[in-house]
Amino acid sequence: MTKLVSINYFKLLSIGISLICASFTPASASNVPPFARDQVNTGVRDGIQVNGSSLKQGLAKYDDFLDNATDIQRISYNGDGKVVNATLWLGGKLVSNLSKYGAITVAYGGLVDVDHNPLTGKYGVDYQKEIQWTKNTAVWSDLLVEYSSSKNYRILESNRNDTNFFNDDNQSFAPISLDLKSLTLPSSFNVLYYALIIYNNSKIIVDLTNWISIPPPQYTFSTIPSPIEIRQGEDKIVGVQLLSNLGDPIKIINYVQFEDTSPIELHFSDELRKGQFATAPASIRIAVPQGASVGKYTIPFLVNISTGSMFPSKVVSIGDLNISVPYEGYNSVSTNLTVSVIEALSFSERVKDFWSVYGALISLVGAGFAGGFSTLLFDYLKSRGKNRK
Repeated sequence: MTKLVSINYFKLLSIGISLICASFTPASASNVPPFARDQVNTGVRDGIQVNGSSLKQGLAKYDDFLDNATDIQRISYNGDGKVVNATLWLGGKLVSNLSKYGAITVAYGGLVDVDHNPLTGKYGVDYQKEIQWTKNTAVWSDLLVEYSSSKNYRILESNRNDTNFFNDDNQSFAPISLDLKSLTLPSSFNVLYYALIIYNNSKIIVDLTNWISIPPPQYTFSTIPSPIEIRQGEDKIVGVQLLSNLGDPIKIINYVQFEDTSPIELHFSDELRKGQFATAPASIRIAVPQGASVGKYTIPFLVNISTGSMFPSKVVSIGDLNISVPYEGYNSVSTNLTVSVIEALSFSERVKDFWSVYGALISLVGAGFAGGFSTLLFDYLKSRGKNRK
């Protein structure tokens, strides 16, 4: 996936990080339903380091203490129908005296796309929530920004001193909350979280997560045939396809079968080993031992998928430098494959089954053989009669 991020460095200091921005969307008739805690892995030490003076960029080196506090490694999040709470788990600790380590600005935030439309807001992103510390204020402040275009924005909420954000010097996480009422009560939206530290114009570090769907998508296996029924002692090739309730094509990275105590054996095809776009079913050969118990088996899977491209172009820039970092985000989803094991055929059922398949052919061949033999016998008898005369 590609991170194409745009920041105006000077505006960034005046209005907050302005890493990406947002637009207005009419209120939805429904709201994001409550959902339980979910978690995604976002990568380790994959941030961007930018030199605003030389207009160069590269991977962050993490050679200063506070660099690790911008390394977002995991996101856990949940929603109660009114607020979506997320925790950004960091690779390093925050401290109370950030200026001691040379920081001018430290910020954490979320970029929100509420209407799934790339033509609204600032390149498709509609709202921005940020919690920011600056050397001048020496306190954590938060703000919510709405964008109507790439240049126009409106500050909806601002809190100069957020005392709930920072707890102590052992804190290695950043909590971010999104009030759904402030986001016009969307029924679903996408959010991308970020972390930023500015030391000076020559060293700026940015880390961005993948787009996260709120509420979390639901994934299921679609199979052909459906349902899957296999007799004891038999094996069958079935088609499987991972589907999301969002309806988007899914790029499979790989399938990992959880530890499974069932006797059923699964043999993966090359498509499942190497990964594929799940626009067509892939094949799994399922073998059921003769002694397997009759019943329904649920086989758990962990599927690693690509989350696709991260940003549209021109979203993040620093001065005259457009940041473009090739990066593919991944997510792991769990789902189950259900297989029903039914009784093996009895001897009489096997004979009946065999006859139902091959009986007509055998009868046809038998009738042809009998007709041919009768003709030969008639000709033989006829020739003997002539010889006797």
